Amino acid sequence: MPRWLRTAAIAAAAVIVVLELVLLALALGAPTLVTAARFSTLRADYTALRSFLGRMPKGADLHVHLSGAVYVEDLIGWANAKGLCVRPADFTILAPPCDEKAPPIAQALDPKRQELYDDIVNALSMRFFTPSAATPSRHDQFFATFGRVSAVTWQIVPEMTAERLRHYAADAVQHTELMLTLIHPDYRAKAIKAIENERNFAARLAILKANDLDGAVNDARQMIDGWSTAIDADLGCDAAREKPGCDVSYRYIAQVNRNADEVDVFVQTAFAAALIRVDPRVVGLNFVGPEDFRVAREDYSRHMAMIGLLARDVPVALHAGELWLGLVPPRDLTFHIREAVEVAGARRIGHGVTLAFEGSDTLLKEMREREIAIEVALTSNDVILGVRGKEHPLPAYWAAGVPVVLATDDAGVSRIDLTNEYVRAARDYRFGYRDLKAIARNSLTYSFLSAPEKQAALARFDRSSDEFERTVVAERSVLANMAALIAGLFAR
Repeated sequence: MPRWLRTAAIAAAAVIVVLELVLLALALGAPTLVTAARFSTLRADYTALRSFLGRMPKGADLHVHLSGAVYVEDLIGWANAKGLCVRPADFTILAPPCDEKAPPIAQALDPKRQELYDDIVNALSMRFFTPSAATPSRHDQFFATFGRVSAVTWQIVPEMTAERLRHYAADAVQHTELMLTLIHPDYRAKAIKAIENERNFAARLAILKANDLDGAVNDARQMIDGWSTAIDADLGCDAAREKPGCDVSYRYIAQVNRNADEVDVFVQTAFAAALIRVDPRVVGLNFVGPEDFRVAREDYSRHMAMIGLLARDVPVALHAGELWLGLVPPRDLTFHIREAVEVAGARRIGHGVTLAFEGSDTLLKEMREREIAIEVALTSNDVILGVRGKEHPLPAYWAAGVPVVLATDDAGVSRIDLTNEYVRAARDYRFGYRDLKAIARNSLTYSFLSAPEKQAALARFDRSSDEFERTVVAERSVLANMAALIAGLFAR
């Protein structure tokens, strides 16, 4: 047989084998294979990719600052309903009485004041950010927004939570864990005074327990009771919980301001740990605030030791390594993730961008073996730190087998949603459908839900994923699905 004929016969046989495998896959009902193949053909088409990932079940959004998650447009409406004011000098929302220097925010809702409305939205988010003397960087703009909206956000926790739940329902997200401050300012001030002259951690804790720590915890639980009722009322939830947002589970993460005085940080941490132990709606604690600020840097190791003492028995997720070269002295890049893991006992790490500076091989091995998840916030890291593309450590975490989850961080400030983070992972790091599905499932596996709740959540996710994949298969003919499978064999 001539060589060319032998070559042609081999090629024909290979094609037949491929076709038989494709037909077998279709005959066996392999919707995951078809869905993955379909996905691989969409990467260059943003519209199709975004539509696909918008429908895809995404599990949970675990790293969320509630006050930064809602969009400014909603905050303006809520502030107006509360009769609040806005200071045009920097567009900070203020409590009444309003005056010429801080007129009612209602003015922004006048159809003739579109420019004022736009200025407020731009000042309280990253939309159209332009550097100025007051806010010279995206980092400064990002973190400045929280102080500018605090006069309204503390009053509207139920409204913000309900809005997020509706949004997540539309974005195919079934669970979230929302960071917010839960300690009452009156108790906080009293507790700080009670321990201000004591340096020993154990002695401080004893003083707090003797000075109504349990009472403060009970007050917080009653506050959450009120929120829960208001959230259900806002969403219109009934026993069936079928209205949008009612079937999205949510828990709270008690946040601690890491840039407060060290005694204040101790009070906040002790309170958070005590609350988590008795209220299943509060499932963990986290330290928040710029990690590059002076207090956070200078007190970092003492903070980690504090958490290790006060919260070793409760779930801890920590912002660690949300830094970059040039933002802080190089020495500050070398130990934050490791101390959060080894000293504070964190079960999840938020951001972890400084991996390359921390002796990555041993740290990655430890995180993999201890199943410590990394909460990756791609847009946030880009906006705040300017870290994106090949500089980002996401591929290193993934390759090392560290559990990866994707998160929004502050969706309202960054003007994104969780689907956007999946799009970035797909386009910037070439994650395939099965990779993204595994990441979505991780977000439930490494949530702080109780074991029975987690089991139920994972079962729900698996059902949703199966339904999604069957829908993708049903959208095309058998021939089109065969073509997608064949194209998927050669797609990069």
